[in-house]
Order: sequence, then C-alpha cells, then structure tokens
Amino acid sequence: MNELSKRIITAIFLVAGAIYWMFYTTTAEFNFLTVVIGLLAVLELLSMLALGVGLLYMVSLLIPCLFWLWSPETIPLMFLLLVPTVFWLIIFIATHRFSSSAEAFSRFVFAQWMTVLLMLFCFSLIKLHALEGGILFLSGAFLGVWLADISAYFVGKRWGRNKLCPAISPGKSVEGFLGGLLLGTLTASLFWIQMLGMSALTAMVLAVVLVLVSVVGDLGESALKRAVGVKDSGKMLPGHGGILDRIDALLPAIPVVALLWLVIR
Repeated sequence: MNELSKRIITAIFLVAGAIYWMFYTTTAEFNFLTVVIGLLAVLELLSMLALGVGLLYMVSLLIPCLFWLWSPETIPLMFLLLVPTVFWLIIFIATHRFSSSAEAFSRFVFAQWMTVLLMLFCFSLIKLHALEGGILFLSGAFLGVWLADISAYFVGKRWGRNKLCPAISPGKSVEGFLGGLLLGTLTASLFWIQMLGMSALTAMVLAVVLVLVSVVGDLGESALKRAVGVKDSGKMLPGHGGILDRIDALLPAIPVVALLWLVIR
C-alpha cells in the first residue's frame, strides 16, 4: 500500500473517530478518551525525546488524570501545571543526579513545555465539552484549524514564494500562511455565527486568534522535531506520523480561544 492510500484510510478513520468522540459519547466517556489521547501523546513525546524515564513520567501524570475522571469540575488549573513542572523536575533531578548534560536538560525542557500544552489542551476539552454550546464551539475551532492547515498547504504549493520560517519549517510560506489564515478564519467564524448565534465581530476576533496561535503551535512542534532530528513525532497513525503531528496546532490554540470565549460569553 502506497503512502497516499495510507493517509486517506487513516484520515477516514480519524474523522469518523473524531465525530464519535465529540458528539456521541457521554461526559464520562469523553473525559476518558481525552485522557487516553493525552497519555498516548505523552508516550510518543517521551519516545521521541529518548529521556529513558517514561514509566516514572507516566506515573506522575496519572495523578491529575485520575482526578479528571473522578471529578473534573473540581480540578483547579494550577494543579494541572504543578504536575508536569514540579513532579517532572523532581524526577529529572533524581534520575540525573550523578550525570547530566546540556542536551539532556534541553530535552527535559522540551518535555516540560509540550506536556504543559498537552495538559492544558486536555483540560480545556474536558471543561468545554461539559458546557452548554461547548461541543459546537470546539467543533468550529477544530474545523477552523484543520481547514487553515489544509488551505495553507495547497496555497503554499501553488503560490508559495516567500518562506515563512525557513530555519524551523522550510516548507511553509507566507502565501500559504495568508491563505490558511483567510479560510480558517472564515470557517470558524461562520460556524460560530450560525451554530452559536455569536456576533460577527466576536466570532472574527476569536477565529483570527485561533488560526494565528495554531500556526505558532505547528511551528513549535516543528522546532522540537528539528532539535531532536526526527521527521515525525511517532508512527501511531500510518501515513500521518504520530498523534502530536495531528494535534500540534490545536495544543495552544484550543486553550487560548477557550479562555477568551469563557471570558466574553
């Protein structure tokens, strides 16, 4: 089977799975699946960074995950940030107390940074999914980011001349970025206006922020992969690389627009 066929088949399963996950699960089922996705992404991250202490890291992350599944509405945001920062710092010191290096510490910092984003991402999904209108808001955000990514690729292929960030991602162009910004913003804002009755100005502002932050997330993961010398974050999704490759743009974008929406709604 060629690479294109793998991409298409995997994409079909991903779309079907995403629809089921978002619209046809109970709150408990959605929370459980979200936690599973987050933990799989962490496993992928640890494998990519080759830190060698995956089991200890996973045990530390099980603490907030158990609380999420038990009583997600009572979990303070700061608790989510303390787990991947303080706990992982303790683990790093304990496992590197006799020998360490600048490279090992750099990989540890990358792990910290990505795990905080993953925790915030999962937290935002769980909180929003339980709110009235939250599922529709998330659906619009996902569509906006995905269509921005798709349009950026095709516009960049056709008209791309000026590199957006060649030191990190040589394939991305300014023209592709502008095309993605346009389509992603229109998609998310129109969806929110039609489905949530959001005002045009609010929807447009949120959509622009969504797409801009998603580009930062995409470039951030590209920088991580370039730093550790890998093409894909993993091999869990045939033809698409790893889980992080599929959600990298969403990791910072969903928490940021979720916070803004909760403030202004």
